[in-house]
Amino acid sequence: MTYEYRCRDCDETFDVTASVAEKAAGLSPECPKCGSSNVSQVFGGFGVLSGSRASGLGGGSMCGPGAGCC
Repeated sequence: MTYEYRCRDCDETFDVTASVAEKAAGLSPECPKCGSSNVSQVFGGFGVLSGSRASGLGGGSMCGPGAGCC
């Protein structure tokens, strides 16, 4: 999986690739720009698509009468 981090010293945002087991054991990433270990994981938001590409909510949802999920 890929995890996004931001350096608190230089504000650089970077990705770290690690397995779930590695993440659970604890990662100690360093900023590739300044080398600082003063970093924090970034938790981004998520969007909802509408139309034919929607998933779960909005137009195009598979949930409804006869769909078996409601």
